[in-house]
This record gives sequence, structure tokens and C-alpha cells, in this order.
Amino acid sequence: MSDVLDPEELEALMAGEDDNAPGKGKYNLARQDYAVQRLIPALSLIQSQFAGATKDRMQEFVAAVSSVQTDKITVMKFEEMLNTLSAPCSLSVVQGLPMNANLFLAFESDLVFQLVDRYFGGSGASQQGDRETLSVSEFSFMEMLSTALLPDIAGAWKSVMKTAPSIAVQYNDPRMLDTISEADSLVATRFTVNIGEFSGGLWSIVPWSAIDAVRDSIGDPAKSKAKPSSDDWRDRLLDGLESAPIEMVAVLAHTKLSLKKVAKFKVGDIIDIPSPEELILEVDGKPFMRGRFGSHQGNLAVKLEGPVPKKRPQR
Repeated sequence: MSDVLDPEELEALMAGEDDNAPGKGKYNLARQDYAVQRLIPALSLIQSQFAGATKDRMQEFVAAVSSVQTDKITVMKFEEMLNTLSAPCSLSVVQGLPMNANLFLAFESDLVFQLVDRYFGGSGASQQGDRETLSVSEFSFMEMLSTALLPDIAGAWKSVMKTAPSIAVQYNDPRMLDTISEADSLVATRFTVNIGEFSGGLWSIVPWSAIDAVRDSIGDPAKSKAKPSSDDWRDRLLDGLESAPIEMVAVLAHTKLSLKKVAKFKVGDIIDIPSPEELILEVDGKPFMRGRFGSHQGNLAVKLEGPVPKKRPQR
């Protein structure tokens, strides 16, 4: 058993006296922090690759950056993130994850000030006074730096990110985010950026829903291709398919003309076509339904009559 269950699981399963107490004697194997613990090795590999590439990229802007190291990977609510990242910070909303999810790249305020000051030739002196927003030059520099990090994000998340990432919007206050609620769970990774004797925080934050949907690809890309999708993933895929736009064409009539006549067409010519008593609705060029042409409430309309009969294969 000790080779299968963690000590916390064993303690929860073996607790007898508190079995009837609410929340005691139970261990939810599906809970998010447990699932993230199982993904820690894979997530650590992703974030270590990102950290190494980020150090090299930052050195192109600030040569004094000596290292970027993964500090911790945690699950937090959006409300906790608001308490962790105080304004003014640099928060970029990065598009490109599956299921239209966003990745959030955040630089803590002290790190922003340090990077900007050194970029413009300073010694990294600390900023005095309380501020709630970044200056124009600080905001512009962080936008430039975050954009430069996009290839590194794509490289680290290449197992799940199939489209090139892009920055949708950039904020200097996390409270301005309106795409997630305070109850949403996030998988947050903090990196320690060392510049001389200074250490600051860089965050890579991904919604748990996005991690959960592709957890097999993160853990074992080869294995995920053979395993069926989870019910949760299937439901999201169906929701996405049902909202996908399709083009429907009502074919009123067909007619045949000789090439000689078509070649002599000129503006004002009239082409005779049979009366469209019955027409065919096509989706993606395939016959879908048959109907009758008419009007409804003053608009041209088609009344559906039924499916198009399937042609019998010729023998």
C-alpha cells in the first residue's frame, strides 16, 4: 500500500474515529490539488524549460539578469491571486491554449521597476512612493518584453498549444480581469528572477479548466493519443461544436445551357429556370433537407418537408 498511496491518503483512509465527522476520513482523488500534485513532474519540466528560455530572453534587454528559477507551483483561487499580485504589476493575457483558455503572464511591481530602471541605464534603485499604475514608458517596455517571451511560452507548452500565442490585452491591475471569476481555480507558477542582489517574482498562471482538459497531453503526450477523452472534455467539445457557425444554402433550381449560349451572355439577358416548388437545403455542399419555397411574415422563407432521400447504391 505504501508504494501506491501517499502518507496523506493512508492517514485519511485509516482514520476511524472521525469517519462520521463532516469532511473527515475521506480523500477526494479527483480534487484539483491532488491532480496537480500528480502533474507536478510534467509541469515542472514545462516551467523549467520556460525559465531557461526566459533568462536568455531577458538578458537581451537587461544583461544583469543572472537567473530565472522555478519557485513554486500552486493551485489558487482568483481571489487569492488578487491578494498576491498587487497593483501596479504587468499582467498580460496570452491567447493560444486549448478551449479558448488564456494564460496570464504577470511581473510583480518590484520586478517591473527593476527591469525598467536597468533597461534605461539605471542601477535598479527602488521606487519610492505608492503608485497604482505604471508609467507610459514602463507599460511600453513591459509590453515589448512580454511580446518577446511569446516564442518561449509556445516552446514550453508545445505539447498542448497548437496555435501561435498572442497577447490579447495587457493590464497593470489584476482586478481589471473580467474573463474569470473569484471562485475560479488557477494553476500558478512563480519564478524567481535574480538581478544582482535583487530577487523579484514572475508568474505564469493558467486556469485549472485548461490544465484539466489536456492533463493527459501534459503528462504523457504519446499515451494521450491512445486514451479516450474524459466525459468533461467530451462535453466541452460538444458545446464548442454546437456553437460553431455553418453555412446553409437553399438551392432554388438547376438548369442546363450550352457553352455556346453562355459565351454570348451579356448584361440584361434573362435565364429561364423552372419554378422552385421544392428545393434542397445544403450544408457544406451536401444535401441536408428538402423544403418548399414561400414567404413568412413578409420575408422569403423555406418550409422544411423532410430529409433528402438517400440514393441507393447501384449494383
